[in-house]
Amino acid sequence: MNEVFVMRRANGNLFAEETNNKVRVPVWSSEEAVKRYKERNPELSVFLPQRLSRSLLKNLPGQSGPEGTTEFFLLSDEDSDADLDDGTPITLQEIFPEGEHAPQSAHAQA
Repeated sequence: MNEVFVMRRANGNLFAEETNNKVRVPVWSSEEAVKRYKERNPELSVFLPQRLSRSLLKNLPGQSGPEGTTEFFLLSDEDSDADLDDGTPITLQEIFPEGEHAPQSAHAQA
């Protein structure tokens, strides 16, 4: 992918939701889509759009234990409702193709 955006607080924390012992980080493929979701989801009001980079991965929400993993979830650019649950899983390999791979896995490292 060319660009992927996340929502980030001023303290560096990324917006994420926890479900089934997994941390899910929503990502967007355009800044315009991020802005539309932010307008329709008040919980995003304290976050700013940020292009996802390998250096931002250190700010992934962490969980301890073998089941604690971080997943990425690509939200639709075309969802008129801007529902944070409507999207598809995406891997780090898709976000950072060949030569731009992030650390070995998306496991949060303590």
